Amino acid sequence: MLRLVFFGTPEFAVPALNLLINSNDIEVLAVITQPDKPVGRKQILTAPPVKDIALKHGIPVFQPEKLNLDELLFKTLSDLKPDALVTVAYGQILKGNYLNLSSLGVVNLHASLLPKYRGPAPINWMLINGEKEIGVSTMLSDAGVDTGPVLLSSEMLYVENETAQELTLRMSHFGADLLLSTLLKLNFNEGQEFSKGQVQQGFAELAVFEQLAPFMTKDLGLIDFFSPELHFSSPNSKQAFFKFSKPNSAENIHNLIRGTYPWPGAYFMFRGEKVVILETAVADEELKSPDPGTIVKVNHKEGFIWVQTFDGILQIYRLKPSGKAEMKASDCLNGFRLKEGDLLI
Repeated sequence: MLRLVFFGTPEFAVPALNLLINSNDIEVLAVITQPDKPVGRKQILTAPPVKDIALKHGIPVFQPEKLNLDELLFKTLSDLKPDALVTVAYGQILKGNYLNLSSLGVVNLHASLLPKYRGPAPINWMLINGEKEIGVSTMLSDAGVDTGPVLLSSEMLYVENETAQELTLRMSHFGADLLLSTLLKLNFNEGQEFSKGQVQQGFAELAVFEQLAPFMTKDLGLIDFFSPELHFSSPNSKQAFFKFSKPNSAENIHNLIRGTYPWPGAYFMFRGEKVVILETAVADEELKSPDPGTIVKVNHKEGFIWVQTFDGILQIYRLKPSGKAEMKASDCLNGFRLKEGDLLI
């Protein structure tokens, strides 16, 4: 029986925790998650999804504000003598004392094929970059951020037009299976070659946009149809090298929209008003050189509109103007009194 402590917070971690709890070969001794937080317009204090699952199964839950400063919690977990610690989107970095707390170390589930997309938002950045080789990895955590030895990696089927929300759900179940396989293999091969993992190779050779998956900011999804390029950077001052640009094409805008859905969301500004773009595709037709930002087609029957970009046409299905409900793109144009040939400016 493998005895472990589980660290996780959001919905992404729920399938993994459920699978471990229901395994006959694993005992979850305790769950560590983030504190309850106010949610929504009414700021209702809400527990993390992982907490609800743990309490349902009678597993002790701890919610430290700052994990590495909580000496009492560290002693409590040490006294449990776990064989391993498991992290799945926990939200805090485990320092040296936790890395050395258990005999098998800290096993982390990461939502990318390492060494690509290290960091807190791999799913979003994979989609923003139009990555077609997607998958999950398990690794032994070390002092760096997602830099430890890889244990297992598994590639997933790429799904066209999938949003970050959809891929997150699919990857949470796929990753849960890989995590369970990793832990069982670790348990039955303790001290052998597998437990050491494989050092990540090739990080330095990756393109800048593939190297990291930094935190997203609220303005990440801003689309300017009249700028020839989309610009990206990291909000972390220690990652100043992480800067790159992409052509402002229909394909790159579409990828940005699905990579930022539902948060922080993609949007454009129209007459000083924020208009969120919820659903798009790349039109399979080409028109002759209208100015970028031009509405080149309105389909009232199906509800979509076409907007010219610097390369290709973006087909927009749903929009949400500020302070209003989401609606068909063609209905939104009616509200703005726009027609074919007008500019979104």
